[in-house]
Amino acid sequence: MKNLFECLPDDFFKPLTGKYKREYADCIQLIFNTFKAEISYGISREILVSALEGYFEYDDHEMVLEDEDTVLFDARAKANGVIKTLRDTGWIEYEQGDNHQINVLLFEYTVPVIESFQRIIKEEETEYQGIISQIHAALQNKELYARPYELILKGVSENTERLISELKKLNASIKRHMERQTSEMGAAQVLEHFFDYHKNIGSKAYLRMKTSENISYFRSAIISKLEEILSNQDIMEGAVSGYMEIEQITEREEAYDLVLSLILDVKSVFYRLDEIIEEIDRKHTRYLKNAVMRAKFLLSTGNNMEGKILRILDYLAQELNTSENQNIYEDSKADLLKLFQIYPQNFIDDESLRAVSVTKKLGIVEDLEEGMILTEEERELYKEALKEKNRNRFSRNNIDSYVSELLTEQGSMKASALPLESKRDMIRIIYISLYGNNRSNCYRVERSNLLVQKNGFHFHDFKIVKV
Repeated sequence: MKNLFECLPDDFFKPLTGKYKREYADCIQLIFNTFKAEISYGISREILVSALEGYFEYDDHEMVLEDEDTVLFDARAKANGVIKTLRDTGWIEYEQGDNHQINVLLFEYTVPVIESFQRIIKEEETEYQGIISQIHAALQNKELYARPYELILKGVSENTERLISELKKLNASIKRHMERQTSEMGAAQVLEHFFDYHKNIGSKAYLRMKTSENISYFRSAIISKLEEILSNQDIMEGAVSGYMEIEQITEREEAYDLVLSLILDVKSVFYRLDEIIEEIDRKHTRYLKNAVMRAKFLLSTGNNMEGKILRILDYLAQELNTSENQNIYEDSKADLLKLFQIYPQNFIDDESLRAVSVTKKLGIVEDLEEGMILTEEERELYKEALKEKNRNRFSRNNIDSYVSELLTEQGSMKASALPLESKRDMIRIIYISLYGNNRSNCYRVERSNLLVQKNGFHFHDFKIVKV
């Protein structure tokens, strides 16, 4: 197998790696497009210089030829410098015409390289159905079986490789879009990226692959025809003879094995198409799910009050555990002062009428190791510790019981009259206010705008009323 630089000059890519790589890339495209109107990849040097001069006409920056350290300023000098560099690195050559005119020609290996550049820039969409229909048409055309390798199998193999390559490109393209969707994106960036993906991938290549250009449409007929070729001795003999002639193989047995391998490889590809499509489906679904979930999260503006309350209470709990004597409102925002004035909003939806399903799995219980078994005394201590922990929780029942004891001898009292010596006492007042709207409680709260201060804490006072 040949190495790439056995076909290309050593300095071929040098113009595209230096300081002026963008200019050289544009000039190469311009030269190629100028040749399109000609009957060959050759054109007068003067015409080419004029075209490049037009490109550099509005460029005021200097240009330095690396090999000669020559500084170029005007457009014509830059055009001549580019042509010289491209000639020295093996992109173009000179040819003298009959009228002693110097023509510029593209080398034969330069053309496919530039065409590849153009396909990358244009991001041309592949018509998967078109590729498979060509394979199907070649196999169905009986007139082509007179020369089965040259007219059928060679093209079928090349189109199959192209099909797989395009599907892999689609797979890689979805992966690239997923990698661009980072956690640092804001909501606007996520939506912009999503719509860009939907425009260039979702509603184009992917959608066509699944609908109008479904690549499985001709699959069964193609596989059937390939099996028919394998079972027909005359067709196989003709294919082997054509392979020996085209590919310059002298041994018939070797040629037969290679033709057989070619047909089996094509069959294998069409059998494995589902695996590639499933991988593309998984990545497409995962991208859409990630994009939608992230956008929903970033665009959430306050409908989920429960989640926000839990985050605030978690923050307060962390503050409580850091230092018992630290002021709970130190360096905090004014909005936190009104935290316990938030009231829950209840509504009924479809989920409210459904019973929660309970599933149980029975398995074999492993025996505990001897050192893991608690003694009766340890078990009692553990139970007592759990009870004490449960008594100290700010649950609704505990708060309700605490308020019930306070209101045993009186019908109501102010929140400012409650004990307030530590942050734990302050958090208890918050929970009393928070649970005050629950109809199953033994109390209700009547709020006011009176701001009170007590032992370093300040809050809007409210009245606790027994019900």
